Amino acid sequence: MFPVENIAVMIPIVALMIPIVAILSAHQQKMARIIHETRNSGQDVEVQRLRSEVEQLKQLVHQQTIAIDNLSSLPAKQSSQTELQSRL
Repeated sequence: MFPVENIAVMIPIVALMIPIVAILSAHQQKMARIIHETRNSGQDVEVQRLRSEVEQLKQLVHQQTIAIDNLSSLPAKQSSQTELQSRL
């Protein structure tokens, strides 16, 4: 397969690659953890902001619905009173 000289050269190279791979994997895990924590905290703030905005929109819709109901009921009362007055 391989000549003996190549195997003799590859053994120290492989021995030196093991700690390098371990260092790179630990670094990658730390970076992934940092990114994941940052992303989660940013999402939590964003979710809270969106929930607050949705709550404000709900309140606004409720207020406008009540205002429209009040406005729609006013002309109906006035028109029925004018009809009664015209009949009399």
